[in-house]
Amino acid sequence: MATATQAQEIRPRSDEWLEVKAPEQFQFTKQGEMAEGILLSIEPVEVKGKQAIEYMFARKNGDRFTCLGTSDLNKKIQPGHIGHAMRIRYEADDNSFQKQGQNPMKVFKVSVKAEKESTF
Repeated sequence: MATATQAQEIRPRSDEWLEVKAPEQFQFTKQGEMAEGILLSIEPVEVKGKQAIEYMFARKNGDRFTCLGTSDLNKKIQPGHIGHAMRIRYEADDNSFQKQGQNPMKVFKVSVKAEKESTF
């Protein structure tokens, strides 16, 4: 009895090395600024001796960026959003309950796609 064999495509291995860069640290400095990407992780970090939350995202082109949590972002972004595309827009400053010497609270509009992204 004869056995049929199927030809498999053989691709030569690439010797090309690609540089892996650290994610860019994105900061919301002006009202109206927007960041968009797939939420990859939520990690606690220490910044200037204080605990903070860092969010890591991937853009459509594969570049990664991080941003630090604010009071408003930390209430809106949840671990269940990991893997979902998100859009964050810096809407306004709220100084209605600001104490003397404090910066006003940044207010964000956070949108998330209902379905997880299938590819990164």
